[in-house]
Amino acid sequence: MAKKRIGIIGLGDIAQKVYLPLLTVDESVEVAGLMSYTPATVERLKAKYRIPFGTTSLDELLALGLDAVFVHSPTPTHYEIAMRCMARGVAVYIDKPLSYDWKESVEMASYAEQKGILLAAGFNRRFAPLYQEAKAWVAQAGGFDWCSAVKHRVRQQGHSAKETVYDDLIHMLDLLLWLGEEPYEIKTSHEHVDGEGRLLHASGTLGFGAGGAIGTYSMVRLAGVDLEKVELHGSGRSVDVTNLESAVFYERGSEPRLRGFGSWSTVLERRGFAGVVQHFIDSLGRPEACTIRADLVLSSHQLVERLAE
Repeated sequence: MAKKRIGIIGLGDIAQKVYLPLLTVDESVEVAGLMSYTPATVERLKAKYRIPFGTTSLDELLALGLDAVFVHSPTPTHYEIAMRCMARGVAVYIDKPLSYDWKESVEMASYAEQKGILLAAGFNRRFAPLYQEAKAWVAQAGGFDWCSAVKHRVRQQGHSAKETVYDDLIHMLDLLLWLGEEPYEIKTSHEHVDGEGRLLHASGTLGFGAGGAIGTYSMVRLAGVDLEKVELHGSGRSVDVTNLESAVFYERGSEPRLRGFGSWSTVLERRGFAGVVQHFIDSLGRPEACTIRADLVLSSHQLVERLAE
């Protein structure tokens, strides 16, 4: 089977720490070219990973006859880049969010569907092994009654509260919708900002389906520690997952079961990046098989918009 030809657009931290290391060792793909508006970065990474082509021009990159691009440029550039790539028949994997603008997100998803091209958003936590195991184990017993997803950080972001929710808290909101699966309603929501409109903390509660299941989320931007924690409780079972690295599984009448990872596993596997990249590659040519397809993750973007009202 011929290797899929891949281009990478935007060569900042996330591309250098996550996607270049993953894609350049994947035997099912060929990284055919890189694109960034910083020529020195293009040349440095082209040499480091022995990639044959680098450019500062999107048109030149697309002229390579690519099957897909991975877009890691700043969020305000997502719409233009994704639309130009899809217009050329190239599938797109894009860092979440699709856009800060709800109308742009909807238009991107609609255009991809109209063209029959895969547009996917990188919600990697859906592919984190401990989150997947926790979801399946509690669902096997009948599902959760109460779920909590928290993500705290020691630093504020320098932009607006809404952009921080789109950049960071959206991970927890998307997790809740993925875990809950059923239609949701917003029960409560609270957001506190500083004098410059930057997020200090946010929290809220969602209700799922007719069974009364509850999901809560929270984020503190001036915490004492960077912490991510997900809890699921119900149907005689409980799970506590901390920082995607360790979990405790509890079942009524049984000893707690500890879960972690062996020394051979990588951070990119544990955090779901390896899984989400493989899922996207496996879905090329079969958009209907992709669970992070743009139209399927619009609900997470819409939730951000509803919370901002």
